[in-house]
Amino acid sequence: MNTKNFVGLFVIAIAMLFVAPFVSAQSFATVSYVEIDSVPLIQGQRFAVDAGQSLEMDVVFNAIANANDVRVRARVLGEPSLSDTTSRFDVIAGGTYSKRLSIDVPYDIDLNEDFILEVKVENQLGGTTFTAVFVVQRESYALEFLSVESPSRISAGEVLPVEVVVKNRGRYVARDTFVIASIDIPGYGTVSKRVFLEDLAANESVNNEIEDDSIEGRILLAIPSSAAPGLYTVEVKAYNSDSETVSVRRVEIVSGNSNSAMIASPSSRTFSAGSEGLYSLTIVNSGNRILVYNLVTESDNGLTVDFDDSVVVVPAGSSKTVDMTAMAAREGSYNFKVTVLDSENNVVGEKSFVANVEGRSVGGNAAVVLTIILAIVFVVLLVVLIVLLTRKPAKANESGESYY
Repeated sequence: MNTKNFVGLFVIAIAMLFVAPFVSAQSFATVSYVEIDSVPLIQGQRFAVDAGQSLEMDVVFNAIANANDVRVRARVLGEPSLSDTTSRFDVIAGGTYSKRLSIDVPYDIDLNEDFILEVKVENQLGGTTFTAVFVVQRESYALEFLSVESPSRISAGEVLPVEVVVKNRGRYVARDTFVIASIDIPGYGTVSKRVFLEDLAANESVNNEIEDDSIEGRILLAIPSSAAPGLYTVEVKAYNSDSETVSVRRVEIVSGNSNSAMIASPSSRTFSAGSEGLYSLTIVNSGNRILVYNLVTESDNGLTVDFDDSVVVVPAGSSKTVDMTAMAAREGSYNFKVTVLDSENNVVGEKSFVANVEGRSVGGNAAVVLTIILAIVFVVLLVVLIVLLTRKPAKANESGESYY
């Protein structure tokens, strides 16, 4: 074999070495089309997308041979972070398959560059490739939430703060932009609050009189104290006449009573009929806002209960003690209950008390004894006076003086 034939055979062998895997790969599948946002693309087609858009792709291909461990992979060449891959699966000859992939085009991508979208149907032996070219442009009007922050748990009756950062992603100024937060509470309706965020500069503006393309905002939602405990959805929307964007957050609302505690000291007292039994009720407000409480009492017949103050104002993180007096004219065991209400007359809590009333008080017996003693003294004094008044005076010496 001469040198020329040997070189020829070597070149053919090298060519087969590189070409064989692609032939093998193409032998088990062919890509019919790639559909993006319901628009089918053909091989090599040029299309446009918006910055920030999510490319939802349906890759449709036909299996012309059996194959194992097949996967579909989509990527943007030159952008390692822009890719998506399916899990591995098997295909059967004659079958048509559709796989969905998604690539999020970032907002900060270069708008002056063309990008190649590559889609591969492949296994360990190789794959068949579909490519298309796309350019990126910015939407005319687009708002985006850079941040939405709010507590995940709050008590009924408190204020829910919602902190947002809104950015203008559009090509033009976002004028008269608002943000609104709302929450639906069964039995109460929709609680919402709106704030004005002013105008936002265009991302690509040059020498624009508006300086910032993003702005912070704060919304305070007053949660009714009657809101039932549960998990709620807070919807936050930034909008103007040209565009809008929505974000949702979940918040757990717990009973507003969890911030209030009541301590009775004591809950039972023993005292005499006609006298007063002293009780006290301490109300603790562990919340972060001032609370107003109303005190209402229910008692058995024959027992009178009085408060030194029936309306109690307790600052956040503090407590206040209310004194109560109970009195009954007759002995017996009496029960009474104190109900604490919030400013909307919702029950915060209840405390029960017992009054054990004995016979007449020591003070009353002393008064009786004192009265008797005084009566006796009066009688004695009266008798003495009568005796003194009725007593005959002593006779004078009848002989008088004698002189010699």
